[in-house]
Amino acid sequence: VSLAQLYGIPLCMLIALRGHWGEPYPWHTRGGIVTEGVLRALSIPFEYARDPADVGRQIREAYTFSQSALSPVALLLTRDLMEDA
Repeated sequence: VSLAQLYGIPLCMLIALRGHWGEPYPWHTRGGIVTEGVLRALSIPFEYARDPADVGRQIREAYTFSQSALSPVALLLTRDLMEDA
């Protein structure tokens, strides 16, 4: 990500956001705790994808934004989204 930021490389990341309350798998917990903080620390814009009806539009918008901003962006795929899919 740091090279994408440095050289203005568009990067659209789809990140599974796990590890929140009710998470049954301990190996997801640490990643879920730190993901948002890492994105904020790196000044990477992000949005949550929670609704299957909206996720296609959100992916297109994230891709378009990464291309126009020439920078990384992240779409966080929530557990609710993945369980409903």
